[in-house]
Amino acid sequence: MNTSRHARALAGLAVIAGVALTAAGCAADNGGEGGDSGDKVLGLIAFDMTSQADAQFDNSTNEAFTDAGWEVLTQDPKGDAGQANSICSQYVTRQVTALVVTTFAMDQMAQCLSQAKAANIPAFFIGSPLLDGMAGAVDVTAPQPINDVFVDYLTEHKVTELLTLDYTPGTPCRLRAEYRDKAIADAGLDINVTKHEFPIPGQVVDSQNATAAWLAAHPEGSGTFAIWSCFADSTAGAVAGIQQAGRTDELPIFTWDFNKSILDAIRTGQVAADLFINGAGVGAQVLDLVEGYLADGEPQGVVADNVVLNKDNIDQFVEEHPELVG
Repeated sequence: MNTSRHARALAGLAVIAGVALTAAGCAADNGGEGGDSGDKVLGLIAFDMTSQADAQFDNSTNEAFTDAGWEVLTQDPKGDAGQANSICSQYVTRQVTALVVTTFAMDQMAQCLSQAKAANIPAFFIGSPLLDGMAGAVDVTAPQPINDVFVDYLTEHKVTELLTLDYTPGTPCRLRAEYRDKAIADAGLDINVTKHEFPIPGQVVDSQNATAAWLAAHPEGSGTFAIWSCFADSTAGAVAGIQQAGRTDELPIFTWDFNKSILDAIRTGQVAADLFINGAGVGAQVLDLVEGYLADGEPQGVVADNVVLNKDNIDQFVEEHPELVG
């Protein structure tokens, strides 16, 4: 990353996870009527702004492009692929300069991508590795770091019962789960796996209820347990479910994405490992990809900056990034 790109990425860390939800909601309500900021127009398709991680990706992208002089059109489809395609089609009709799609899989956006291709509008994705047909992608899936720690734990502690909290319509969750299942199979582990698919919106409460129900069916002493959760929202629900059940036995959770709702759980070790993904820096990365593609027409993929958090390094991390828990 060159100096200007690095500066933008560092500046992105100043965005507080989740705090900009209200501002983003206001942007969505404007029906895409931006101000006079030049002739470059970005059509930003959010995923669901009730998800703090997704909201942060979208807010940082909105900020980075606005600061660079772009007009940004943004609407929230609330996790509905049909609505996302309708929003995307509006942007194509508006003849935006570029499209950025958050979390939705490429095949979910096939209708609009076909229209965008015909109109010669490049489409970029936040959440997916770079695939054919994309002009660029910021990969926030990062399945390996947590899953590798997770499978080591399953093996060492001879875990017999596993609850997974999944969201397969979303690219990051699906790829993380696929890596998990393959890693467990490759390790030859014999584990009873209960898979639960949570909805979005409603991910926190649904995950809480699913965890409480799973714990009721698996009382203390009936096995060795672990919980795999796709991201911080479902993890917050799992923590609440454990508290609801009054359980004090070992029930470690392995997860992705960070917000302050799971801070205490990381500190106590309830969340054994969490992958912080620099969502506030994603906007700068997307801007680099879009500007690069407009200059040379070469699709590029990058990985969002990340670090594994646990009870041993969480306090140092918070000290270095107080804005994330403010």
